[in-house]
Amino acid sequence: MKEKEENVGYYSIIPATILYNKELKANEKLLYAIITSLACKEGYCFVIDKYLAEKLGVNPKTISSRISDLKDRNFIIVEVIRDENKQIIQRKIYINDVPYPFNNGYQYQSKNGYANL
Repeated sequence: MKEKEENVGYYSIIPATILYNKELKANEKLLYAIITSLACKEGYCFVIDKYLAEKLGVNPKTISSRISDLKDRNFIIVEVIRDENKQIIQRKIYINDVPYPFNNGYQYQSKNGYANL
């Protein structure tokens, strides 16, 4: 019996600035949404391109290109951490959206006031 694959249980957020952006491809918007869901726990996403490629059914090089495109358009911030030999040891992807960095999430209105997603 094959083990059940774990999926992230968070909501994905696609702000209107992303959703209605005519310059972004549909899969770039989906990639952005996956990054938001993975960034909920730590405040940043740290998965490798291969993982994202498997989720979207594309080549890891395509993911790298789409991450670069989202970064160039200032929708995400990418921090690369290197060791003393300049080898990459970790990549952190942050959502570059006004409510996200300040609250580490999005607020929604509940019956008792406001709460973070």
